[in-house]
Amino acid sequence: MKKKAVSILCMVAMSIGSLGTEVVCAAESDFVLAKDPEDYKLTIYWPAPDTYFEENIQPGYQAVEEKYGVSFDYAIGTEWTQDIENQIVEAKAAGGYDLFMIYGADTSGANALYKELYEAGGKVVNYGGVMDDPQESALTVCGDVYQYSYEATCKMIESIDGDAKIINVLENLGDVNTLERQKGVEAAVAEYEGAEIVQTIGDITTEDEGYEKTFNALAANPGANGIIATGGTASRGLANALKDYYASNSEAEHLFAVATDPSEEVMNGIENGTIDIGVAQNGYGQGYIGALALLHLADGWEPVEWGEHIVSGFVLITKDNMDTYSSEIEQLSIDIANDLETVYMKK
Repeated sequence: MKKKAVSILCMVAMSIGSLGTEVVCAAESDFVLAKDPEDYKLTIYWPAPDTYFEENIQPGYQAVEEKYGVSFDYAIGTEWTQDIENQIVEAKAAGGYDLFMIYGADTSGANALYKELYEAGGKVVNYGGVMDDPQESALTVCGDVYQYSYEATCKMIESIDGDAKIINVLENLGDVNTLERQKGVEAAVAEYEGAEIVQTIGDITTEDEGYEKTFNALAANPGANGIIATGGTASRGLANALKDYYASNSEAEHLFAVATDPSEEVMNGIENGTIDIGVAQNGYGQGYIGALALLHLADGWEPVEWGEHIVSGFVLITKDNMDTYSSEIEQLSIDIANDLETVYMKK
């Protein structure tokens, strides 16, 4: 699966823009539907209850609904398992839906589901994270998790003046996306003399696990001066753990903290100073770009390369832009969407 560099360039441009350099913003795509909006049988699936879907993904595809008059049915699984995903999505297919946006619950098992849907005449855009190669969906829309993990870690190390003692907080170590995040953090640390990872904690699947494992790691590493969580669930646990850690250790030195996804917990942490940087993975863009790409597939467009990874980019959030980052995200998403017909897809 190839990743196109153009979306990274858009991400960099927006980051520069947030620092004061003028950026010329593109207008929205002039794509026109080939059929009546009611003829598009669209559905989107998210694997388990999570505020990230409602707060980030939904606003993205809802913007496409509003612009084009189409309607997405949506379903949220009860547990983050491939079996439940298969059952719900297969029921949607049996009910007449043939255009799917799916966050694969399992990076291997989801491919079998996608293949089944295509064999039944459906079309699939995978979003949220890459699946194992070879990928069975036409496109994937998600961030480059290695890149944002690497860049956020570099930013942290430089802010600590190089002598960084870092706690690395990871989620499911059996997931290819988590492993890429781990590689990104470790690659950044390797570039700075004096920087080291003092502890890596992982296999975090719930916010409570993130809290407990982070709190224990903080207690076990009093010399740590940096901590990073590169997944959204772990980041919510980290944010709560840091808050309680400082409350119960009034003499504790501040750890430079990086968390991922603009959840309420993370944004509160940025506001009160317990978190220094938040990484917005552009869930809005995944919903927006993914929905627009799915409409293109329905109208006869094809990916330039099967399994194309459209990198949705990211924005770093600090106190300085926490009130404006969402507009950066929206413009970044429009810029990438405008490249669908010239970079990612063909007809």
